[in-house]
Amino acid sequence: TIKEGDIKGSMSDQYSRTAKGKNDSIVDIQHDDKTLYVNVIVKNSIRVVSNELERLANARWEASKTDNYKKDKGFAKFREMAQLNVVKLAGLALASDFTPRRIAVQLSNDLYRRMAPGMKKRGVTIETEIEYRVGPFFVLAVNVQKIDWIKLIRFTHKDVQEREKKWREELERNRQQENESTGEIVATQRKSWSKYMYMLCQLTRFEILGQFLSWIYHVHWIISLPICTVLYVLIPSTVRTYLLQSVTDEIFTYVEEKGMEMEIGVKVAKNQAAFMLSALRELRADDRDKKKKEQESKTGEKGAVIGPLLGPAIKADKGSAEPSQDFSPPENLEFVGLDIELPVGFRRLRWAILSTKSRFMIDAVWQQEAKYSDINKGEWSHHQDEIGLPELPDGVSFENLIGAEQKSDYLMPKSAFVKANTSYETANITYYDDHCFVLKKKAHNPDVPYGSTFLAHTQMVVINTGNETCRMICSTEAEFPNGPPMVSRQIKSGMRAGTALLFVLIGETICKYADEYP
Repeated sequence: TIKEGDIKGSMSDQYSRTAKGKNDSIVDIQHDDKTLYVNVIVKNSIRVVSNELERLANARWEASKTDNYKKDKGFAKFREMAQLNVVKLAGLALASDFTPRRIAVQLSNDLYRRMAPGMKKRGVTIETEIEYRVGPFFVLAVNVQKIDWIKLIRFTHKDVQEREKKWREELERNRQQENESTGEIVATQRKSWSKYMYMLCQLTRFEILGQFLSWIYHVHWIISLPICTVLYVLIPSTVRTYLLQSVTDEIFTYVEEKGMEMEIGVKVAKNQAAFMLSALRELRADDRDKKKKEQESKTGEKGAVIGPLLGPAIKADKGSAEPSQDFSPPENLEFVGLDIELPVGFRRLRWAILSTKSRFMIDAVWQQEAKYSDINKGEWSHHQDEIGLPELPDGVSFENLIGAEQKSDYLMPKSAFVKANTSYETANITYYDDHCFVLKKKAHNPDVPYGSTFLAHTQMVVINTGNETCRMICSTEAEFPNGPPMVSRQIKSGMRAGTALLFVLIGETICKYADEYP
């Protein structure tokens, strides 16, 4: 993405032209209490890390050829060096704002040019302007001028029908896969009225408004038009915000094509100033964190360490590791957020992550690094004392530990786009032996926007690679129990960005504590 081309030579920047007074043909839009503001922060995705590692690997490989080094030894030496620094590199790449700044310039201009025609297709006439832009953050001011309700109802009905069709097809594919994996026929379940009403209660106000416009499509326009006019008089701000929220999927499609992630928030005029100040504070805090990471990378500093939270070295981790003949790596979830090798023995890390006697995840990761608070981590549903032990006692097998469940909850810190919210997490051990363990989690965040519409699934696979090293693969995917909402891409993007940061944070913390022994 970084090397796609020079922005200056490929486009005219509307924001710069307006700021320099070169845009005389455009009149500034009027700002009043009806004006809406689209706030966007562009962020790096974990793909940036993968691309950077691949680039460095190729550069090192070419250097080994020109220096007449033996290829396999030269590349192996690079891999050995990369294993020790890959997590730091991942953190620095995610923290960098170079590419997001470039994409923010492109995206702000593209939205300025494309939003009005895109809304016109829906029957909505708007005027817009790039109101503010700094670094990866920009603001578009939008005024809704006119609504063609007949056209909007028709477009909304088609959009809702297509979304429901895709969801039904996905449910059918999942049902067929379950049939193939279990060998049993799983019938399609009919929705009872109670379940249907429960699904309606989980909808947000924007989802309800979209469903209403879809339903009213079947009513004659003589009736539907007055109803929509009255509705707009009663809840004008909600309707205008819905209209802009309905196009966010198209914006996220564009950003995903650039290999980036982003956060977006549509604010009314009275809330914009406070939100903008919060976003700018967050950007300054991110900049301080980036400089801190760069300084630690240059000096080799590790930062504050609480103590030897990974536990003692385990003798069995020093030897080689050979998987059993029937071992096959578990299938990853939809999006792989991180795949790295760690300089920590497998059994030592297994104890630190899974044992309830370990304070590593609570004190080092959640509390110190991720800044979580009000942490409550429950006990395993069975074999509480055996899970995480270097060696199992007689009478307990690896199979006995599989299926153990643990519930946790914690308060996540606020950001500019999301208030402080409690995450309710359920962890399950789906694989466990001396070569690999798999921890699968399901999280529910009801306090975040659209939190009632989705569940966040994450999976951590740790594989024993021997010689006091292991490989960690982290992946994630979203589940929409009642069907994907109109902002499903926005939810998935936020989930990918958030979990990627957490995965990298876990890796960084493991490396920080790797040399700390009791």
